[in-house]
Amino acid sequence: MKKILLANGLEVSEVALGAMNFGTTTSKEESYRVLDAYMDRGGNFIDTSNNYAHWAGTGDESETLLGEWLRARGCRDSVILATKVGFDRHGEGAGLKASQIEYWIDESLRKLGTDYVDLYYAHTDDINTPLEETMEAFDRLVKKGKVRALGSSNFDTWRLSEANMIAEIKGMTPYTVMQQRLSYLNPKFGAAPKYVFNEVANRERLRFLCAKNIPLVSYACLCKGAYEDPSRMPDEYEGGERLRLVREMAAQKGVNPSAVVVAWLTNLYRCEGFPRVIPLFSANAEHLADNLRGLDVVLSDGELSAMNAVL
Repeated sequence: MKKILLANGLEVSEVALGAMNFGTTTSKEESYRVLDAYMDRGGNFIDTSNNYAHWAGTGDESETLLGEWLRARGCRDSVILATKVGFDRHGEGAGLKASQIEYWIDESLRKLGTDYVDLYYAHTDDINTPLEETMEAFDRLVKKGKVRALGSSNFDTWRLSEANMIAEIKGMTPYTVMQQRLSYLNPKFGAAPKYVFNEVANRERLRFLCAKNIPLVSYACLCKGAYEDPSRMPDEYEGGERLRLVREMAAQKGVNPSAVVVAWLTNLYRCEGFPRVIPLFSANAEHLADNLRGLDVVLSDGELSAMNAVL
């Protein structure tokens, strides 16, 4: 798997592995299989949160399992580890006040069994806390060595821009990665996101990120397996011509449809107005291998243009 050197100095694999369900709906044994398979394939960018997966457990399981796996494999220095703060977990933890950020980073470090995380995300915007307070708290973590770089997830672009302007004026650490939903399928017109800020990334957001040289880590990028099984289609997406095209291209190239989506996402930066996109997904070990075949799929400029042109 190729590595991408980001502007913040992190060198990450071109696909990130999501650990959201590790330790809850994905067993320890299967989680270890997926993690080992991902690393064996050359991946190094692992994504979790301080509240995964609180809807199926306490919210501590994913970070705790990753900490155990890192110790068992002795591979902490080979991993770019990302976690998050700011979302609710059983009625606590929501928000980006300084006290919350400082408390939850120590909890994450304890569970992960490490003294730093490579990338720390604001998991969602907190409009009730001044941006100055949030950015100052994050910057202190960087200066203390607890965090190497900062990212935003589920933020409006103008809020990210204002936060980074404050950071620039005050000489603080900016957000240098954005995590947002993006897949090849189009969202239904007018479909409301589950949470206020987790819309699917639109062309305006992508142009903004491209102009600012900020990569997009695209979560929910495989639509819960809907490319293979349309009955799994999330309510907010539509299939239509885009789904038909992906499935047709998959048959032509001898891969599964999700692999074509991975190929499209990882090659979008070649097109004008698109940033570097890093797909983020999880799967069992077998499906992971199938999906990663997308990294070997060759898409010509004409094929990329044709895919982008489908409405």
